[in-house]
Amino acid sequence: MNIRYALIAGALSLTFAQAASAATWDFSTPWPDTNFQAKAAKQFADAVREATDGEVDISVLSAGSIGVTGSESMAAVESGIVQMADYLLFLQAGEEPLLAIDTLPYLIQGQDEMAAFLKVAGPTFDQIAEKHNQKILYYVPWPSPGLYSRTKITTDEELKGQRIRAFNPASFTFLTKLGAAPLEMPWGDVVPALAAGTIDGVATSTSSGVDGKLWDTTAFFNPLQWSTSTDVVTVSLDAWNSLSADEQQAIEDVIAKLEPEFWAMSAAEDQGKTEILVENGMTVTEADPSMRQAMSDSGHAMWDEFVAKVPEAGPIIEAYKASASK
Repeated sequence: MNIRYALIAGALSLTFAQAASAATWDFSTPWPDTNFQAKAAKQFADAVREATDGEVDISVLSAGSIGVTGSESMAAVESGIVQMADYLLFLQAGEEPLLAIDTLPYLIQGQDEMAAFLKVAGPTFDQIAEKHNQKILYYVPWPSPGLYSRTKITTDEELKGQRIRAFNPASFTFLTKLGAAPLEMPWGDVVPALAAGTIDGVATSTSSGVDGKLWDTTAFFNPLQWSTSTDVVTVSLDAWNSLSADEQQAIEDVIAKLEPEFWAMSAAEDQGKTEILVENGMTVTEADPSMRQAMSDSGHAMWDEFVAKVPEAGPIIEAYKASASK
């Protein structure tokens, strides 16, 4: 009997030792469980757990459930509050101004251009991540923004004077250059402001339009698609370097398989959410040539203004323009 108990105890000790040696990571995402970015994060965590036989166990903490906001995510990984995070690059521009580069209007339009841009800018982004003690694992772009409005806006004249909620500093500047009267306000205030008539419209994606049921407060959607921004998923270098070479390779293999799927999810999200907008009575419009020319002129002017403030963006933009024939 003593021998039997000794064998059981030994097996249990081995099991506990294996469990203790497993890497357990917290993965913070600011998006709710229903958002495709949060769904992608959970799919990644499940795939890593399977690929490493449970040796890397990732817990996805969605909607800022541990108090980490989108703009604090890079710092949270750097300080070790979490081992992984998913965040919009431009929300980290307070620490690294260059990371606002993908918000420049008419620089990156759509996923094909984002892929070309990342080939050029990716190495610099990797250096910034390393500076903040993290490694970039993969990117997932967002659907491009459009304009929701109570009245039809398809010309530059129709946009003038319209009170439009902007979603970041670049969109605020862009709308101002186009003659609109943009306002900054938290997303939670947008629908009440539309209902009260405080604002005339909203610049945001199809995803946010459906989340906010903007068909109840606006009638028109113009998919202007003047920019494409991306989320990035990073891991602490301390956590990454603690893994074995085989575990790192297993995760790299998961990324190679899933990253294209996540980009496809984003594209499907845009199309699917546009269909939902239409099903709920929203009229989808299209900008006329005058509006598109005004947008292009304003966007290109902002490239020069950005380089003047962030000189290191200059070589990236020039290299990208050459590779993408922009």
